[in-house]
Amino acid sequence: MKPGFREIVSCFILLLLISCLQLGRFLLPEPAKKELLSQRQMKTDLTVLVKQLQQHSAFLVLDPDIESRLEKRLQRLKQEYRDSIAINRFTAEVNKLLGELKDPGVRVSQTALPSGVLPLRLKPMEDKWLALNDKDEPLQNDTPFISHIDGLPISHWQKIANHFLPPEQRNNVPMQMPWLQQLDLLRREMGLRVKDEVLLTLYGADLQPQNIEVKVPQQFLSAPLSILASWQQLAPEIALFTLTDLNAIETDPQLQQDLLRAMSHHILVLDLRHAHGFSDSLLQFLGNYQDGLSSQPLGYGRYRRSPQLRRDFLRPLHFEPLTQFAPFPPVQAALDNQPQPNLSHWYARPIPKLVAATVPDSGRLVLLIGPDCRQECEWIAYAAKRWRRALLVGEPTRGDLGRLHHFTLPASGLKLSISASLGYDGYGQLLSGIGTEPDLQLPTDAPLQWQGLLSLISPEQCLRKPTDAQSELALPNTQLSSATPSSAARQH
Repeated sequence: MKPGFREIVSCFILLLLISCLQLGRFLLPEPAKKELLSQRQMKTDLTVLVKQLQQHSAFLVLDPDIESRLEKRLQRLKQEYRDSIAINRFTAEVNKLLGELKDPGVRVSQTALPSGVLPLRLKPMEDKWLALNDKDEPLQNDTPFISHIDGLPISHWQKIANHFLPPEQRNNVPMQMPWLQQLDLLRREMGLRVKDEVLLTLYGADLQPQNIEVKVPQQFLSAPLSILASWQQLAPEIALFTLTDLNAIETDPQLQQDLLRAMSHHILVLDLRHAHGFSDSLLQFLGNYQDGLSSQPLGYGRYRRSPQLRRDFLRPLHFEPLTQFAPFPPVQAALDNQPQPNLSHWYARPIPKLVAATVPDSGRLVLLIGPDCRQECEWIAYAAKRWRRALLVGEPTRGDLGRLHHFTLPASGLKLSISASLGYDGYGQLLSGIGTEPDLQLPTDAPLQWQGLLSLISPEQCLRKPTDAQSELALPNTQLSSATPSSAARQH
């Protein structure tokens, strides 16, 4: 039976009414953001947090004493906040709690309310600290350095910032920097009064201190980082290629062509200091710098057992079942001596097939790495460390190799991520949380001195000791930065 005129009109009116109700939602005021958690809500979130760690955290099984330490922290929290706790404070306490895991894959997505932050950007310079504005220029040209905040030396603020870092990251200045910005949070941690102004002590070449009082903002937006060209020529036979998104190399043909052009030079400087992503395409290109391919796996991995996980949980990280490989007997013995019933069976990561690339016979690879080299970048750094024609320059990586498990705390709304798997090197030794050491250590938070770098990697310098070359990199020469002319500047 076909619908009549009355039925069609009624249906149209109903749809119109539903549309009006949907549009009416935009006229309603947004609900006020929650500022406090009751103790009951805090306990609920902490219970969910611990349960998620017990079920999914791969790092939890590495330390037999960690659960007792977590329980002590939980009890202290419940005793300290008997009535309520501010969302911002709860976020900080969760960061402290997760620091016990020593898991480089931990992420905490703050949905907290805005809080007072430092109205400047701190930048270390040898044994001094620069005070920079939002344009990365000194707050005051005559007194560019800062020694005290609210009358306390910066070294004391660094000690307080360490409270929010895992033990192995404490006293690491780049890791402290985000916490040093959280002025009101650190004030509360020290028991100082939270106020709308902050007292800064600045000084210059004459070392005479000058106190200025500055209003505390809710956020401080520093100048955005300069974007380097995809690739540029530093010298006739030296190319610089910078990449932050490793997945892009797999899907961008133009980017692949740029990489091949850069690899055709005798020396390729590859900047992966801020690289992330899971594609193994870049490693397929870079394998051409390796003298001879091995039949042994690049590394090994396991994941935290969980009823809802499938056997192919590690496939997105390019792992295959170990039964498909024949590890050397000493490696197999090392794997067998690590039973860990809470972890899965062993998986192996094969060396990826090479993509044809023209690399000069004497071609060399200089890889710039640092703590922000994560995920697939970690495997690239680990592999290149063993190549005779590769040199690693920068700071140690953090060992962020695991596949992440994501969850949300119900009361606070905090979004968290933890490592649900672990990576091991080609000898069966733990690589997650350990990372890869560079051949030559240089700070990654300061602009590189490009002339010193060129002298380091020039052919006639191949046999020099790293310590000699490192001292040359400290020379005050022209900086390798976005100011360097680019022949193929592209943004992604």
